[in-house]
Amino acid sequence: MFNLEEFLLMREKRVEIQNSIINKFKKPILVLRANYPGEDKNNFIPKSIVEVIKKEITEIFNSDILIVEKISSIEGPTYIFSIDYPGIEIKKIAMVIEDNHTLGRCVDIDVFDETGYPFSRSDFGGEKRKCLICENMAFVCGRTGAHSHKQIQNVIQEKYEQYLDIVETQESISNTFSNNALKSIVLEVSSSPSFGLVSPLTKGAHKDMDFFTFLDSSFALTPYLKSVSKAGYSPLPIDLIFKKIRYMGKVSEQEMFLATNNVNTHKGMIFLIGITLAMASKAKFENLSFRDISNLISEMCKDILKDFDNIRSKSNLTHGEKLFLNHGIVGVRGIVKKGLDIIFDEAIDVFENSLLKENDINASMVRTLIFLMSSLEDTTILHRHDIHVLNNVKLEAMELHSMFENSPLDISLLKEIENKYSKERISPGGAADLLAVTIFLQSIKNMF
Repeated sequence: MFNLEEFLLMREKRVEIQNSIINKFKKPILVLRANYPGEDKNNFIPKSIVEVIKKEITEIFNSDILIVEKISSIEGPTYIFSIDYPGIEIKKIAMVIEDNHTLGRCVDIDVFDETGYPFSRSDFGGEKRKCLICENMAFVCGRTGAHSHKQIQNVIQEKYEQYLDIVETQESISNTFSNNALKSIVLEVSSSPSFGLVSPLTKGAHKDMDFFTFLDSSFALTPYLKSVSKAGYSPLPIDLIFKKIRYMGKVSEQEMFLATNNVNTHKGMIFLIGITLAMASKAKFENLSFRDISNLISEMCKDILKDFDNIRSKSNLTHGEKLFLNHGIVGVRGIVKKGLDIIFDEAIDVFENSLLKENDINASMVRTLIFLMSSLEDTTILHRHDIHVLNNVKLEAMELHSMFENSPLDISLLKEIENKYSKERISPGGAADLLAVTIFLQSIKNMF
């Protein structure tokens, strides 16, 4: 039996808890509850919906979350997040979730700033939320009793069933995409000759890693590959997906270093394959074309060169920042900002044409690697050497690409060059990362 007095007392207690959390941490809070009519706000449907949105909020704000407190009461399950993030931005993100997520209209997400001020949609010029059933304002339908609780509950259940269908497809897509991505990463390190890169036959220009180090590192990335693919298969906008996968990438870097005893085998790969996987999954969710993956990547990374803003005022520069300052080289940031056009416009064709002619995946990988070396401002080479060495590598790769464009590879010659690069500590790691991404994209091309 519903007890109005108990309900009101619990609401007062929740407000007290909210205020105590604000006073303790001096940060904004986000309060998540089910938007579910009727007396039983603790049945399976509202509880499950709140858990789904709670997971989304956790993935979006991740390390900015200071504390999460759960309240179980007659009000239904409630989560209170204290978040070290501007309150106005938290509210904007909350509105995006409410408006875009499949279950967004089935929850209420309230945001209060560090003073306890409750943000509203009107603060941002936004409209009040619409009714779940009709196009009228929800508060109007609520006041007039336009729809019965049962009608609204049925619509919420339909939305939850729709969400479960999406999750089933998401699981299938992410399994396929992440498995193909892992295979592509392993294939890349398995190619030979590899011009100073690690391969099954040589450490190349490296003393601190070998083929087995790369295998350990590759398989350590497995959970990350699945997670970023799932994050991409979503109705959420690209900027929120990017926010989620950037944190996933940081966690994956830690897992990589654990697997390799602090050897950096795949840091660049984590960035590139993560963005590619997420946007390939987003393209599938939106039922877009294969080429649209490039457009989505470009959209996601449109502001990525802002990393170089105010660079001249910084005292401690990263390697990439020094290259930008000294040579104007933007590295992998510039490549993703252009939507990996070097892969979509050229590298995939090089790989596919070779595979069609020779039916030899190793030869196709070597040819594609040579092409990428001829075109790329490879910051991995610049990390050990200078712009003159990079230009010599590019020139030599151009000559090789032209020499073997219509003839079989001269493996003896390529091994001579490989030995030379290994002795001179030249390692085209940037080209290697793009090769793996090329292999991955080619492997899923026929799924669009």
